[in-house]
Formats: sequence, structure tokens, C-alpha cells
Amino acid sequence: MPDFQPSRAFRFANNMVTPLVRLGLPMGTRRAPMTLLTVKGRKSGVDRTTPVALEARDDGWLLVAVYGTSDWSRNLEVAGRATITSRRRTTTVEARRLPPPEAGPILKEAIMGAPAMIRRMTSPYFSAGDESTPAAWEREAEAHPVFILTPVEVASTR
Repeated sequence: MPDFQPSRAFRFANNMVTPLVRLGLPMGTRRAPMTLLTVKGRKSGVDRTTPVALEARDDGWLLVAVYGTSDWSRNLEVAGRATITSRRRTTTVEARRLPPPEAGPILKEAIMGAPAMIRRMTSPYFSAGDESTPAAWEREAEAHPVFILTPVEVASTR
């Protein structure tokens, strides 16, 4: 699968959602609310911010690149660290990309368990479906990075 190239409409939607999330307005689904991910560009070193959907886990958050490999996912994999902002609260996180055998079942659960509207939006980007084998979902995980984000203790500057 080729890398995801956002359309003008997609970029426009992100540009509309970003300030709303920054203001603290709830967006996304209850299971995976929209959050702002800020990560240093792997080439420029400049902070880049994009809205993403995060699912809370016991040890942090799950982040899935549902549209496939994108600039933010490549940047996050290289940087290994980012900040997430939700409800006007910013948290520094460490990011670990899961290997396909670990990511495959999580990816299947995230996609197949998503609301119908989300499944319709993302289905063109997946070959695997509800009845697909674990190996098929592992192949999907190679093209759709899955990250675990863990909060980092940041020393106070006072």
C-alpha cells in the first residue's frame, strides 16, 4: 500500500478540527476522542501538530495510523517522543511502535470495533476484514503503524 497522501478535503478537515480540539471541545468518539499529537519533524526538526484519535489503555494510550503510514507516523517512530493535548491538558509521552505480531490483533480490534461510520471511512485502506486470519492483520500492521504512548515524568522547572 502506498503512503497516505491527504487530500485537500482531508487537510481542510484537520485544519478545522485542530483549533476546536485545542480549545478543549470534545471531538471524536467516546472510545477514541480526538487529541492533538505534536512531534518533531524527522527532517526539519520543527514541531508538527495533527489531530489523532487515542484510545486509553491501562499504561497510556493506543494510537493507530488508520490511513496507513503518514508523515506523523514516520515522525513519531523516528522521534520516539511527542506531546499529546486533550481538553487543554498537555502530556509528554514516549512512543513505541508495536511489531506486527503484537499489533495485528490490536489493529483488528480497533478497526472492527469502531463505529460503522469510522469503518466506512477507513475500509478503503484495509484489505483485511472481520473474517481475515491473524496473519492478514499482521500484514496490515506493517502498513498501518500501531503505537503505545506512555506518559513521561517531566521535571518541574520551578
